[in-house]
Amino acid sequence: MILAPHMLVGAALATYIHHPALLALSASSVHYLLDVAPHWEYAITSSKRTTAYKIIADIATGLFIIFFVLQRFDSPEQALILWGAFFGIVPDGLSAIYFFSRGKYLRRQMQFHVFWHTLIVPKETDPPRWLGIMTEVIVVAIALFLLLR
Repeated sequence: MILAPHMLVGAALATYIHHPALLALSASSVHYLLDVAPHWEYAITSSKRTTAYKIIADIATGLFIIFFVLQRFDSPEQALILWGAFFGIVPDGLSAIYFFSRGKYLRRQMQFHVFWHTLIVPKETDPPRWLGIMTEVIVVAIALFLLLR
């Protein structure tokens, strides 16, 4: 799953979970659960520069949406929402460290992450693009509904 939906789900969790440590654990854990669903991802096996641009654009998109929503909340809630969004993408951040270090660091975390990705969709298989995109649209819609309610 691309980063923006993970960020939005982590942000939405912050409207229910107000303890920072529990929110961090929950947002990171839900990340793995979301990765079980068939979803679309952009390739990260291209050049490091191209991959970095994709990641930056993805995070910027998520932050743009979150900053638009933040106006509805008080400062303490805003901080929790940003905290949840950050921890919603921590597992992918750890995977990026693995990728950029060429497998030198965090090998077990990467194996754990791949395990969740392949529970439904077998390794080296991509779901139909329409299904992957629909899954992400539904996740974003639910997260926005929870944030804007």
